[in-house]
Amino acid sequence: MTNFLASPNFALSPAQRRRSRELSFYRWLAFSALIGVLPVLALAVRIDTQTDSIGMANRLLNNELQTLQPQLDQLASSKARIADMQSRLAALNRQAVLRTQAASLLRAASVAAIPEIRLYRIALQPRAGELRGHAGDIRDIHAYANALLHAGMERVSIQDLRIMDKNADNGRYDFTLSLPLSLPQVRGDGPADVSRQR
Repeated sequence: MTNFLASPNFALSPAQRRRSRELSFYRWLAFSALIGVLPVLALAVRIDTQTDSIGMANRLLNNELQTLQPQLDQLASSKARIADMQSRLAALNRQAVLRTQAASLLRAASVAAIPEIRLYRIALQPRAGELRGHAGDIRDIHAYANALLHAGMERVSIQDLRIMDKNADNGRYDFTLSLPLSLPQVRGDGPADVSRQR
């Protein structure tokens, strides 16, 4: 910069002095451009270095993933087998609960049996047991419900009562008794028949 601002050398011709000033200007212009380019080049080198590092890390992770893939597949297969076994166990538990409830309901119906009541269906609903039968008198139905309570049922309610032909052989009344069960409930939409005829 000192040479560029220095006093002109009058020993040179005007053309030489002009040429000298032009060369000095171009030198400083090139130097300024180099100063401006160097940070960009440094940043580019740094980006390239980081890109190479990221690529190397990605390759390392891919290799590790390929190494672990068989173990991941085995783990997924084990989880599927465990889920299947849990589903089977749940089904077996529901069947065990169903059998226990059926036995409890049949035992109570047998203990509470009276000659005036003729059952034609014993079923397990999702939340309660169900007894359907015929009777000649409403008092017989109430007496049977009380007998069921004494046989161990927690609560007995008349769910349905219909009057049939008074001359019907099976009895004048068709009734349905509902018996909530204290055991774990059986999950399902429809009733499970325990007995079709008694």
